[in-house]
Amino acid sequence: MESLDDFINASLVAADSSKPIKALTELLEKTVSKPAWFADILPVTDDDEILLHASNELTIYSIKLTPGLQFPPHSHEMPVIIGFYQGCETNLIYKKQPNGKLLQTERIDFEAPCVGQLDTNVIHSITNYGQATSRAIHYYLGDLINQPRSLWNPESNESMPFDNSKYFEYAKPNLD
Repeated sequence: MESLDDFINASLVAADSSKPIKALTELLEKTVSKPAWFADILPVTDDDEILLHASNELTIYSIKLTPGLQFPPHSHEMPVIIGFYQGCETNLIYKKQPNGKLLQTERIDFEAPCVGQLDTNVIHSITNYGQATSRAIHYYLGDLINQPRSLWNPESNESMPFDNSKYFEYAKPNLD
C-alpha cells in the first residue's frame, strides 16, 4: 500500500471477506506496525475526528484523543476494531442497570502499537491518561453515521439518542 486510497481499498476488501473482523484486524496489525508511514498518508488537519470512508458495510475514522479529557458513555451498535498507532487510550466499559442507569464494570487500557475490539453491544467511554495525543484508526462494521445509537449524559446518567455535538459538549477532564 502506498496511499490512503490503497489503505481504504484494502479495508473494503477485508470487510467484504468471509471473516471481516479477522481480516480487518490483520490489516490494522500491519498498519500500526508502521505508524510513521500511516501518519504520513493521512490528511493534515487539526480535527480530532476525520471520516475517511462511510458505506453500509464499513465506516472508517481517524481519531486523535487529547490527554486529560474523558468522553461520555456511548454505544455503537456494531462491532468496532481499533488500531492504535500512537499513545494510549483507556476504555471504561459500562453495563446498563434495570433502572436504565449505567454502572462501570471494566477498564481496558490500550498502548500503541496494538489492535483492540469492541463487541456490538458495548457501552463505553474513552479517555487518554497519557501525556501525548493518542491516534488510532477505527473500523465500524456498518454505517456508523446513520446507525441509531445512544449517548449518556455523564452528570444525570440519562440515555439519549447519540448526538455528535453533545458528545463533545459532555467531554470533561478525567480525574486520574
